[in-house]
Amino acid sequence: MLNSTSRAIVAIGDISAIGRRPDSDFAPTLVTARISCTMKPIIALAVLALFVVGLWLTIRVRQNQNRIKPSESATSAYLGLRNLALKNPITDVPSAKAIKPGEPFAVLMDWGIPAGTATVAAYADGTASVYLSNGGGFLGGGQAHESIRNAAIKTVEIAGELKSLMQPTTTYPLPGRGQVVFYVRTDAGVFTATVPEDDLRSHRSPLYKLGDSAQTIITEYRQTQEQKCTRKQR
Repeated sequence: MLNSTSRAIVAIGDISAIGRRPDSDFAPTLVTARISCTMKPIIALAVLALFVVGLWLTIRVRQNQNRIKPSESATSAYLGLRNLALKNPITDVPSAKAIKPGEPFAVLMDWGIPAGTATVAAYADGTASVYLSNGGGFLGGGQAHESIRNAAIKTVEIAGELKSLMQPTTTYPLPGRGQVVFYVRTDAGVFTATVPEDDLRSHRSPLYKLGDSAQTIITEYRQTQEQKCTRKQR
């Protein structure tokens, strides 16, 4: 976006430069008109005004396109990571190799937040990740930080205790705003439950323990980042 915007500013500042930039991806159609010295000034101003308005509209369209692209890219990356956590073959998941039949080896919590969806993925070997649908997240903290690793292991253990409250599923829809969806992966398939966020927050749902544990992973990641920033500032 920065490159196309900067070219647009140059074009506005120096209209004569348009047409001499064949390498630029900002290339609005230039309509030429002969204005004789006898033409009334108002007509010349009208032609110039129409040209400037057209140029401005072209710039706005290009800027809007550039703003949309990062969002689409972030959503695509998020869905790719989420699908991998949900559908990666069990033979390709290291945490699944040491589990007993029927026990969970991975848990996902999809949380419908105002900005989109936050997904927490926890594995039996202590691997933990947080994905955000609008871009960003945390990866690999379980390998480097014991607190994150322990939180992930605990989350999977709690999922095993509560799995009987869930139903088998082969579809994985995203939650609506204010909804939380749990997906528990086992060698027998995926089990799921959907709970209103308020029921978890107030502990009205028996799944609140699983929600609290997944939230602990987010908290541990945030604290790790804050500690890292504090060290850099010293």
